[in-house]
Amino acid sequence: MNRKQYKRYHSPVIAAEREKVEAELSAMNPLEPEVRHFLSFEGFAELYLRMRDLYPTQLEAYERLEDFYITITGKRRYSEFSSFRRVLNRYSNQNYYICKVLRKK
Repeated sequence: MNRKQYKRYHSPVIAAEREKVEAELSAMNPLEPEVRHFLSFEGFAELYLRMRDLYPTQLEAYERLEDFYITITGKRRYSEFSSFRRVLNRYSNQNYYICKVLRKK
């Protein structure tokens, strides 16, 4: 880091803003483990595999799961069902044993 960069990142304005942002981040409540798991790909896929047998079609199960995801994050996880299926198939081909365990649950 040269002198100019050092001055910029150690100026009082930058230091105050850095402290403000870090205080905001520290004040946030951590996510519950269940929510954190749901937000991961593995958790989303696991819930999809459980839900697809509970709905008439796989698409309905996927859309219902996306509705819950939108409720939590405010946006969709995948643009459409086919993109989710591509990711799920790629993941299951690479991690056969893990998907075998997920499907048993």
